[in-house]
Amino acid sequence: MAWTPAATWAIQKEENGTWHHGKRGHAIAPGNKGLLKRIHDSAWAWDLFQGPVYNRLIFKAAANYFDAVISLAGKGAPALILDVGAGEGVVSLRLAKANPDAAVVGIDYALMQVRAANRLKEKERVLNCTFQQANAMALPFSEASFDMVISVNSIKHWPDPVQGLSEIRRVLRSRGQAFISEADRSASPEELLAFSEKYRAWYIWGALMRWILRNVVFGKSYTAAELRTIAGKAGFSDTIIQAVPGPFLLLVLTK
Repeated sequence: MAWTPAATWAIQKEENGTWHHGKRGHAIAPGNKGLLKRIHDSAWAWDLFQGPVYNRLIFKAAANYFDAVISLAGKGAPALILDVGAGEGVVSLRLAKANPDAAVVGIDYALMQVRAANRLKEKERVLNCTFQQANAMALPFSEASFDMVISVNSIKHWPDPVQGLSEIRRVLRSRGQAFISEADRSASPEELLAFSEKYRAWYIWGALMRWILRNVVFGKSYTAAELRTIAGKAGFSDTIIQAVPGPFLLLVLTK
């Protein structure tokens, strides 16, 4: 399917008079989060400071991880791709450039991240990709709209991961796949230390950054077993855990 501006609008729908653009521990229950985790998950924090810091550090610190996820998800060049929690848009744009006949839609709940993604899109002159603000808990798309969904380092921020994966399943077409990658809460101290040596900035005290990564980022994420359970509750029965570089994991789901 060749991409045209109409291709993206074709997946929209009208509803209620409004147009929508078309290896340890327990999972964090919705509403059962500490103050730092609530700040870490909030749109305003990502708009004000978390987004800019994350964007500057993550793609260099975890380059091999992103390369692996994008390579695995990019096989087959599906026609319509959704990126949930697209952030600055790097993953969406790389998928769009690798699949010029596909249409990629990136969404994020933080407005400043969406604006950053659109700036990067204009800078790189990518035409087959669009970005918009949206909520993973209520995806503004019709059922069976997308051939593939990808979500990188986003699910740990969702207030209800079962609801989020249920929404992803709803918008996937039959036999469509979802690629959900995230920080692995069961990562060893050695793996976290090695990652923290790369994920660093002169303006953030190293010990503080290591504490945040251990206790707020990875410590409040999920294990592979927990993500399998969440996916099952969301209606996915075909689940595969795919190995990726670094202290991360990739869950591949088929509808």
